[in-house]
Amino acid sequence: MTRKPAGRVPRELARKVLETYREVGGVQCAVLFSADGFELASYATDAAASARLAAIGSSLAALGGAISAEAGLAEFDRATIESRDGTVTIMRVGAGGAMSLAVVAGRKAVLGQLLWATQRCSQALAAVMNT
Repeated sequence: MTRKPAGRVPRELARKVLETYREVGGVQCAVLFSADGFELASYATDAAASARLAAIGSSLAALGGAISAEAGLAEFDRATIESRDGTVTIMRVGAGGAMSLAVVAGRKAVLGQLLWATQRCSQALAAVMNT
C-alpha cells in the first residue's frame, strides 16, 4: 500500500494541531515526522532543531519497532526518554508506522499530562493526515 505525500493543506492543519501544545506546561517542541526522518510539521522556536529531532526520532521509532518485534510484543506505540533536564516522547501516529510524533518537554512538565496530551495529539494528527 503506497501513501500519498502529505500536501500543503494537511501539513498546515497538522501544524495547527501541534500548536495545542502551547496549553501543555513545559513543552518546548513538538515535531510530526515521516518514517524516513523528514519533518512534516512542527511546533518549535528553532526550525533547525526540529529538523534534527525528526531525523533522530525516526531512528528511535525504528529501534522501538525492532525491539518490540524481537521481544514478541505488539506493534511499537511509544518510547519515552527521561533525563534530569526533561523528557522526550516519541509516539506513532496512525496505522502502519508511516509517521511519528516527537515531543520535548522540560523538567517541570508532568509526565502523565505530557503522555495524555501526546496521545490525544497523535489521534488528532492521524485524523488530519488521513492515516
